[in-house]
Amino acid sequence: MKGELEAERIINEFAMSLLEQSTVDEVVWDVAKNCIARLHFVDCVVYQLDRQRNVLVQKAAHGPKNPTGHVILHPIEIPAGVGIVGEVARTGQPEVIGNTALDKRYIADDAVRNSEITVPIWVNGQVWGVLDAEHPQANFFQPQHLKILTTVAALCSQKIKQVEMEEAYRRAERQLMETNRRVAETKLTALRMQMNPHFIFNSLNSINKFILQNDGERASDLLTKFSRLIRQVLINSRAEWVSLRNELNVLQIYLELERLRSDNKFDILFSISDDLNLDMVHVPLLITQPYVENAIWHGLLPMQGGKPQLQIQCRQEKDRLIIDIEDNGIGRAASARLQANSLTAHKTHGIAITEERLNLINEMYGADARITICDRYKAGSTPTGTHVCFTQKLTSF
Repeated sequence: MKGELEAERIINEFAMSLLEQSTVDEVVWDVAKNCIARLHFVDCVVYQLDRQRNVLVQKAAHGPKNPTGHVILHPIEIPAGVGIVGEVARTGQPEVIGNTALDKRYIADDAVRNSEITVPIWVNGQVWGVLDAEHPQANFFQPQHLKILTTVAALCSQKIKQVEMEEAYRRAERQLMETNRRVAETKLTALRMQMNPHFIFNSLNSINKFILQNDGERASDLLTKFSRLIRQVLINSRAEWVSLRNELNVLQIYLELERLRSDNKFDILFSISDDLNLDMVHVPLLITQPYVENAIWHGLLPMQGGKPQLQIQCRQEKDRLIIDIEDNGIGRAASARLQANSLTAHKTHGIAITEERLNLINEMYGADARITICDRYKAGSTPTGTHVCFTQKLTSF
C-alpha cells in the first residue's frame, strides 16, 4: 500500500508539473528532469521519432547528457528498429532490461550502464517518441517504475496533443490575421486608386472649361498648377499615409484650381496652429479633399448672394489632430433639394470611398479616425453652411 501511495504521489507531481508547460520542448524537458528528481534515476532521455528519416532524435535529457540548461551533450540518433530504444519505437511495447550486458541490442550512449527501461509515447494512434532511462545497477528498474513511466508517458502524450493543437490553432489564427491584413491592404489600395482618378478628373474639368472658351492664358495657368498637382498626387499615392504638410499642399493646389475655375467666386481661409509639426504628423492620403470638394460644389457655388467663404483650420487638442472644414454655403438640406431637381446633378462618390477607407484604416492601424458633419444655423433656423470635422490620433512615423 505504501508503494502504491508513493507511486500515486509521484504521478500527481508529474501531472501538476506538466500543466505549467506550454510548448512541446517544455513538455519533454520537464519529463526528463522529473524522472531524475522524483524517481532517482541516473539519467533520462526523451527521443522523438523523425518519421521522414525514420530515426529517433534526442529531444531532451537529464543527467550526464545535460550539462546545463536545455543542452544535450553529443546528441545521437538511433534508427527505428535498432537497439532497445529503436525496437520499442518499432513495436510500441515498453521494455525493462535487467542486465544490458546480456542484450545484444543495447547501444551505449555517454557511458555503459547495466539496466535500462524504455517506454513508448503514443500520440494520435502512433508512436511519437520514446522515454528512456538507464542505471549502473543491474536489475534496478522494478514493476513500479514501469507502471509510473507508462502513466507518465500517457500524461506526456495528452499534453503533447494539447500543445500541438494549441500551436496549430495559433498558426491558423496568425495565418488568418495575415490573410485579413493582406485583404484589407489590397482593398485600401483599390480604394486609393479609385480616389486618385476621381480627384484628377474633377481637376481636369477646371482646365477643360477654359480650353473650350479659347482662354489660352487662364488655361495655361491652370495647366501649370495641374502639373504640380499631378506630381504631388503621384508622389503621395505610393503610401497610405502622408505627412500633413504634403496633404495640405495637395489640398491647396486643388483649391487654387477650383477657385480659378469658378472665376474666384469664393474665398479661402487657411489656419494652421503653430504647435503642429506638419512633417511629423501623418494622415491618410487625400482624406479631406472629398469634403472640401463637396463644400465647394454643393455649398458655396450654388449661393445667390453674399460672398462664399471656405475656412480650413488645422489644430491639435491633446493627443489628437483636428481639421475643421467650414463653409457659409446653402446647407445640406437646400443642396439636396437642388440635386433632386437637377437632371445633371453632380454626384460625388469620394465621400463614400473615404468613409470606407476610414473604417479599414481604423481596423488596421488603430488610428481612431472620425469624420463628423454638422449643419450651421443662425437665428430663426436659417442655414448658414456646413461644418465638417476630421479627427484622429496624432500619428507620426
